[in-house]
Amino acid sequence: MKQQRMPRKLPKEFKKYFWDVDFRKLSLRKYSFYVLERVLRLGDLNALRWLLRIPKKKILDVVEKSRELDKKTRNYWRVLYG
Repeated sequence: MKQQRMPRKLPKEFKKYFWDVDFRKLSLRKYSFYVLERVLRLGDLNALRWLLRIPKKKILDVVEKSRELDKKTRNYWRVLYG
């Protein structure tokens, strides 16, 4: 599984995951933990494909520290990244 650089912008279709904030002002660079946590928790198959472009270390950091992720989601990402 080859990882690329972290994307600069969020896809427009992710707006549905961030109904409670101003999506135009949401910066992946500035709010990466919050963004990744929300996408890990609520994302669909397209979101999963997008997450695979994120550095493994960033995702695992969120997986280990998040209070919002359920056990199933946490376990999925731990298994995926060994």
